[in-house]
Amino acid sequence: MSAHTDIAPVLCEDVSFTYPGDGITALDGVSLEVRQGEFVALAGMNGSGKSTLCRLLNALILPTRGKVVSCGLDTALPENLAGIRSRVGLIMQNPDNQIVGPTVEDDVAFGLENLGLPREEMLSRVQDALEAMGLSSLRRREPHLLSIGERKRLAVAGVLAMRPQVLVSDESTSMLDAPTRSETMALYRRLRDELGVVVFHATHRPEEMLAADRVLLLEGGRLMFSGSPRELFDDGELCARNGLGPPSVYLLARELERLGRALGDAPLEPKEVAERLWASC
Repeated sequence: MSAHTDIAPVLCEDVSFTYPGDGITALDGVSLEVRQGEFVALAGMNGSGKSTLCRLLNALILPTRGKVVSCGLDTALPENLAGIRSRVGLIMQNPDNQIVGPTVEDDVAFGLENLGLPREEMLSRVQDALEAMGLSSLRRREPHLLSIGERKRLAVAGVLAMRPQVLVSDESTSMLDAPTRSETMALYRRLRDELGVVVFHATHRPEEMLAADRVLLLEGGRLMFSGSPRELFDDGELCARNGLGPPSVYLLARELERLGRALGDAPLEPKEVAERLWASC
């Protein structure tokens, strides 16, 4: 993982949000800080406030109370919106909410056109994003003719082309098949490791949380946990209350410990389990 700096690309101070009209409080007094080069998984059941928090980071909505700072910019100041939108890429849960182009490649280029990039730079970024998401062969296709999984990949490609400093993913891997989910998570890890991109990934899949440096858990709009994936899955009561079943590799490590093959701090990555088992032989 890239070394952290003293800069916090994402900062929330006592943030609450109540939806107008229905009076539902989606977030209640949330404070958090995400450091440069950090991969954070955001966990929580439906209705816990995950999507609301993701939209606050991109300034699509503003907090009812408290302060959100993204890439050093206060989201409440109108003059900061353009800077935030160019630095913080949001991949929404429903891809149809952010697909606007008449063709796949036009949609990926849409955000770049708004930035006023030179044509050659735009073409290069569009090609890179299409290749990264396996969409090169569909570049001329109309988005409404794509499958839901392909539209999801298109939404990811559009954000990747912007080359954000902070990538906010609101369950971007839902509706994807298993191989594509795995490839997408690997891509997010590369963005963190190679480019220092902050990845803020909301997910309900415990196995995806294993990729994170830290997991944040929302429960009823409150931040109830902040720690490593290992620490989260060690708290059986908290996981059970939030519908999180520990990943199979975690359970395997714990069973090996029970059998006298202790592997240290319950490694969660399959490769790490294999390496420690081999070293203990």
